[in-house]
Amino acid sequence: MSPELVEFFRLAPLGLVVGAFGTLVGAGGGAVMVPVLLVLLPHQTAANVTAISLATVFFNAYSGTVAYMRMGRVDYRLGVLFTTASLPGAVLGVVLVRQMPRNVFDPIFGILLLGIGVFLLANPLGTTSVPGYSAFDDTGERRRTLLGSIGSAYIAVLSSLMGIGGGIIHVPFLIRVLKIPAHNATATSHFVLTFVALTATITHLAMGEFNEGLPQTMYLAVGVMMGAPIGAAISTRLHGSIIVRLLAIALCLIGLRLLARTFPSL
Repeated sequence: MSPELVEFFRLAPLGLVVGAFGTLVGAGGGAVMVPVLLVLLPHQTAANVTAISLATVFFNAYSGTVAYMRMGRVDYRLGVLFTTASLPGAVLGVVLVRQMPRNVFDPIFGILLLGIGVFLLANPLGTTSVPGYSAFDDTGERRRTLLGSIGSAYIAVLSSLMGIGGGIIHVPFLIRVLKIPAHNATATSHFVLTFVALTATITHLAMGEFNEGLPQTMYLAVGVMMGAPIGAAISTRLHGSIIVRLLAIALCLIGLRLLARTFPSL
């Protein structure tokens, strides 16, 4: 068996699992993909790791968004507004990560994941009813739109910098701050994530980050595009609070694993 085929059978199943879980929780899989790539590619720069992750996130988000669109869960008005606000931040995050060495990137990423996971476990989302879209008057809707656009812009910088796409931050933001039901939040976040990840990937490509890692990206992409519809289908059978708890537990475990690898003496 050729080395390329061995690599395909190693990475494609990984992509399938990441794609299914990433779509289920609306995170696009980047929160899982980046720490896995940090382990598999210990000698690659942070910029190269995030480039591979964001390209994979794009394929995951695209496939998942198509599935969610068919279910009628995407809020297109908010999705377009938040996407427009996020695109400049996606480019800025790519520029910043090129200046960050791995020994700084790894612990920051681990702390970020652990912090978000603990917050979600301590403050589970989706466990109580939240007002629907029609419950906001015109003033409240304008405030939500403005706040959502500003928040999405800052989230895009951080998510592009870390290579996670932003779903792990964007979904809680949409649920907790903007009071969007969990299932709609995951779908709308996936919609925004598609364009943010694509913009970041194109920026990485323009800066030459795909001189290495393109074959691995394609192998992972095959897997995530198969896994994304599976995650979307599973989401119809789970309550919103369960989706958020799954996300929180995964973030805590991954964050601890990455910190343990960064600081083995602890």
